[in-house]
Amino acid sequence: MKHLFFLLCLWGITVYAQRNFIEIDTLSWSIQNLDVTTFRNGDEIRNAKTREEWIECLQNGIPAYCDYRNDTTLGRRYGHMYNWFAIADPRGLAPKGARVANNRDWSDLYIYTNEGVYNWANMGLVGQRLRSKEGWKNAAPGENYFEFNVLPGGYRNENGEFTGLGTETAIWVRDTMSYGVVSQGNALLSPFALFHGLKQDVLFTNDGKKTGCYVRLVIGKEFGLASKMPKRTDEEFINGYDPNAEETSEQEESKKTKKRPRKP
Repeated sequence: MKHLFFLLCLWGITVYAQRNFIEIDTLSWSIQNLDVTTFRNGDEIRNAKTREEWIECLQNGIPAYCDYRNDTTLGRRYGHMYNWFAIADPRGLAPKGARVANNRDWSDLYIYTNEGVYNWANMGLVGQRLRSKEGWKNAAPGENYFEFNVLPGGYRNENGEFTGLGTETAIWVRDTMSYGVVSQGNALLSPFALFHGLKQDVLFTNDGKKTGCYVRLVIGKEFGLASKMPKRTDEEFINGYDPNAEETSEQEESKKTKKRPRKP
């Protein structure tokens, strides 16, 4: 039944069927960064190339995307970077059948990827385990768990400048608190996942949503795991949370055998 649901979801992603997803616990994750230039309804997303255009879009709440250094070759390799207003727009950045991975999805992935790691809450290995094996400069080799293939595509900083190519990258973590509320006031909380080639763990941080980050999609129930998970808010997710506090998911499913992280 689980595999049938997965296949039906893939069938529903009409314009994104050529992309690959990998099943990780109870969700299916894209293993490539998003590279669409239109919303789900077909509306064009603005391509903000210059620093001035990027800042204008941030100041006026305009959804925008770009390629690193506006190089389409790099865009094909790493995907597009989007501002926060693009991932939060109610027209939907993700193609039909998928959604932008949110804070709960990333938190569940973080815990699952650290399975078997002693004291993972303080010394996690998610960055090392999810990074690609090649392409990182002066970095410890990535292990590419699940074929997640995090590439060093850099990011666009708050000044509209491109930075980090070959050494780090940033991926949006959609916050559930501001779903459907696209405003400057709500452009303050959403974190992003920062992967650095010299760091074993991944850092969850934010900068008032001024950064241009890549996007990963998920297929599956909105709040991820059906098992008991630590209770946390968006702020706690960024700053740490109590791993002993538990909440039960809305619809507890029958227990399923977990797929262990496999080393390529």
